[in-house]
Amino acid sequence: MNPVPSREFLEVHPLHQHQPHCKQQCFVFTEIADIELPAEITKFGGGNEKIRCSNGGIPTYSSKKDSCSESSAERPERSRGRKILLGVGVVLVCIAMAGGIPLALQLRSSSLLEARLAFIRRLLTESPLIEGSWKPPSTMSLNSSNLFEVRQNHIGAVLWPIAVPCGAQYLDAVQLTLEGIDRAKRITAATDSMHIVESADEMEQTHIRGEVAVLMGISGGHALGTSTAVLRSIYLLGARFVSITSLECTTPWAAAAIRRPDYLVEENVTNSFNEFGQTMLFEMNRLGMLVEISMLSEAAMLAVLKTAKAPVLLTNATPLSMCNSSNIASIPDHVLSLLPENGGVILLNLERCGDRTLGVREAITAINYVRKVAGVDHIGLGGAPKSYALLLAELARDRVWGNAAIKKLVGGNVMRILREIETMKNRLPLYEEWIPHESIESNSYCRYPES
Repeated sequence: MNPVPSREFLEVHPLHQHQPHCKQQCFVFTEIADIELPAEITKFGGGNEKIRCSNGGIPTYSSKKDSCSESSAERPERSRGRKILLGVGVVLVCIAMAGGIPLALQLRSSSLLEARLAFIRRLLTESPLIEGSWKPPSTMSLNSSNLFEVRQNHIGAVLWPIAVPCGAQYLDAVQLTLEGIDRAKRITAATDSMHIVESADEMEQTHIRGEVAVLMGISGGHALGTSTAVLRSIYLLGARFVSITSLECTTPWAAAAIRRPDYLVEENVTNSFNEFGQTMLFEMNRLGMLVEISMLSEAAMLAVLKTAKAPVLLTNATPLSMCNSSNIASIPDHVLSLLPENGGVILLNLERCGDRTLGVREAITAINYVRKVAGVDHIGLGGAPKSYALLLAELARDRVWGNAAIKKLVGGNVMRILREIETMKNRLPLYEEWIPHESIESNSYCRYPES
């Protein structure tokens, strides 16, 4: 047993000067009122606590109070305060959840939306947003409202379809087509804001200059006069896409989608896509023209998807399972599922379904649905609720829609198929076949009789 040190020894060797072999340690805390301490420490007293060594090196706690612990009246009061704060927090969370608003969304401020909008605007300066269902002006000039709408929506390129009434088939459809092309060229020439382009590279260069690129095309195969020669001539005039049919306008070589039950179908017309239709399709592929198929009958769409030697395009379209309307092309899921094999792209009209205007959430649901069925490489835009920037900013909340995916959606996929088609130019043989006379015999009253 160790002897007890004498008074003289303690005076020479104070207790707080421990020898190296001593295992007892004391720590002195001074003036820590501004430091947030854990509960294990703060439970012993106020902010000006000190720890001192007494009784042979055993730590004891002291404060400015005379007592070494809180009074019995203060402890329940502090505990009661904590319980009140906890109860208020639980009530606020319950109110938020009862209102149907996820707490994470409540914590998002408007500054986060502005940050996403700024990200989208910057992205659209790098990649042109290609509008797939732009409505050309009805007058001979682009007024300020037309240009303002394009600029406001950050549109970098538009598809301009030259529309010809279906009733002009077998009459003066070709002449009306030529006049429409001339009109489009004069309108764009009168402004510095829009420029007709004929390739993907020209579209990119136009976007870099801050102008809107115009890709001109023909809205309906009836405008071609059942002639590959007319098709080639229209290509030379700058047209770069052809809708094989317009809605409910069947041609002698391709069947259109019919939405009205009382529609009268002509006799001896194809109900799908006949041999001369394949000739027209292959010539479009050879020339390097986009083939648009959204207004074809279902049987004709399937035939084109299986026959085409280049990716196809579907504009002003929506999934049939989400919207069955007479004013836009409603595409069945089994047709959408064939796009990856063909390489084609569907440009979704997300603005309305019939007479009903779509909301942003409905539009995002449609985008994600088509992405699931066809894949991210086969989606584009052809109309949006409110504005494209807002739609894309909301879409960017989802992590699967990163920078690369959004660039594909806004126009990258269309640019891809444009380049693929351009690489095929003149690689196929020239098609010069004429449509069989029996296919147009009953409607050939405007044709000069062949000898």
